[in-house]
Amino acid sequence: MSHPKFECGESARTAWRKCIDLPAGASMSDFGRECGGVFLKGGDIVLDDSERRRTTVRVEPECKQRWNREVEVIYTIVRGGEVVKIGGTRNGMQKRWGSYLCGHCVPERLQRDGSPYPGKMSVTNAHLYHTIESELLETGVKWEFYMWELPRTCVEVDILGERVNVVAQTYHAYESRVMEKYRSLTGKIPVLCDNSDPSYR
Repeated sequence: MSHPKFECGESARTAWRKCIDLPAGASMSDFGRECGGVFLKGGDIVLDDSERRRTTVRVEPECKQRWNREVEVIYTIVRGGEVVKIGGTRNGMQKRWGSYLCGHCVPERLQRDGSPYPGKMSVTNAHLYHTIESELLETGVKWEFYMWELPRTCVEVDILGERVNVVAQTYHAYESRVMEKYRSLTGKIPVLCDNSDPSYR
């Protein structure tokens, strides 16, 4: 797709994209089945040529209400039907995607005033953002999110002698177990994953 928004990002894509031309892992259909069908389609990642936004990719949610809910979620990013990343969030998918969009702000790109971004973004977000943008521009391969909305877990704890119900953060444990499920099927972790919490292996 030819558009000034994409043309001016060439140096950023060259610097930050990751090569994912590796042997295939697990397909989302097989992996989802092995996980008991808990994952639902979250949305499609597509190019964004809107002049209203400086970012170049966006998500078309399958269900906006589910996408916007601020809950714990385990998600997969799927490229051409193959799982390439497993992740987790405690704030829901809309906010997690918002943090991925911060990957746009690399020093190779310019701000509205013409100065380069200061490069304070997450390196992981920058790699993922530019890998997806490059793939969508160059190959047209389909990118998707799948998501598993986790159950709300409450625990009763003693705080200064008073029993208090506290909402527990559990997604790290779920994420690690889902990662190990993937590893048991393929012998490796997804190509765009860096790590998982070793506490739950």
